[in-house]
Amino acid sequence: MFTINDTTTAAINILGAIDALESALDRRSVDADVAMTTDQERELLTLGIRDSRLILEMHRKPLPKVLSLLSRRMANSLGISRTKASAALCEFRLVEELAEGLSAPAASAA
Repeated sequence: MFTINDTTTAAINILGAIDALESALDRRSVDADVAMTTDQERELLTLGIRDSRLILEMHRKPLPKVLSLLSRRMANSLGISRTKASAALCEFRLVEELAEGLSAPAASAA
């Protein structure tokens, strides 16, 4: 079961994934349809996907397909389709709102 620190850490990791994906989308690559990620961005995205899964499980919701596909795509390539990356960014933001809702009441009670 999650503790206050677990949900706060999850929210921070999801924010890191959002930042990494935004950075990758902002960079120009040779192929305009592909966003290239650095090793550090891939690590942040991996943590964000893992923690998104945990937050969604707490709400009894499945991991969105686009985040599963992002995980698989990162395992096979450095590039991510910009369309899929934008969709994943939206999903990360929704999950981050859930995570913030879980950690906010506990933080104000302390």
